[in-house]
Amino acid sequence: MISNQASAYSTSLARDKRVHRGIDKTAALWFFRALLLIPFALMGPEIVSAILGRPGAVANISASVADVLGTSTFLIFLTMLAVTPIHAITGWRWHVILRRDYGIAMFATAATDITLAAITTGDTFPGTVLTRIGGHTFLFAGTLSTLLLVPLVITANRRAQQWLGRHWKSVQRITYVVWATILLHLFLLFGLTTIFLYAVEVSAPLVLLRVPLVRRWWDAARRAGRHRVLRGAAALVLVAVFAAGYVPLARELAEKGGATFIQQSSRD
Repeated sequence: MISNQASAYSTSLARDKRVHRGIDKTAALWFFRALLLIPFALMGPEIVSAILGRPGAVANISASVADVLGTSTFLIFLTMLAVTPIHAITGWRWHVILRRDYGIAMFATAATDITLAAITTGDTFPGTVLTRIGGHTFLFAGTLSTLLLVPLVITANRRAQQWLGRHWKSVQRITYVVWATILLHLFLLFGLTTIFLYAVEVSAPLVLLRVPLVRRWWDAARRAGRHRVLRGAAALVLVAVFAAGYVPLARELAEKGGATFIQQSSRD
């Protein structure tokens, strides 16, 4: 009887631990999803002011839309790209759904960015709406990136995956084309300075962990429990390089976004 009671207690304890882990993972997922509201919250006051017709509201949006929504789009994209390397390094799967969520949110943020730019940036890019979203090479590259997201978003569901079959992965590889056009957009906009260099730096570990040879080696070593010290050291280096590029971009968003929220955008 005592043995049965001990066994029942152990089973109950293990079940409780699984439940708690499930709750923790669910809370973590919703935390990362909640972060996706930040760019819209930052732009909210200026958008409301423009709707209400307040003086200077449109000019404020024109000055801040690229800094806030453009930077947010790229940060969301980088976070989405980080999902697969995290799985490769750790073996975790609970976060994989965020790849879809962040992809959809990236499109929503980019579409809002391009819409607001088309409406409000007439003072910076005079002419038609087409001029404001594609009248310069860097604008065209940014607009192309947004348009390429459309097939990715449309097929970001299980039904599309079943319908496309083996072709689904081919469609999803458009992500890499989007990646290239974003980097081109940043290069044309900033040259070999600041934001572009941060973008290259943060992209480097994400690219490395997608190289088939590296990915297969890491996955095999992790499953077999080999090279733990080497993998740990390599992971720390990769995280440090990623953070060196990601943190300045996040800081840029915090500074410009904070000014936008209180409607004091810089009109450099």
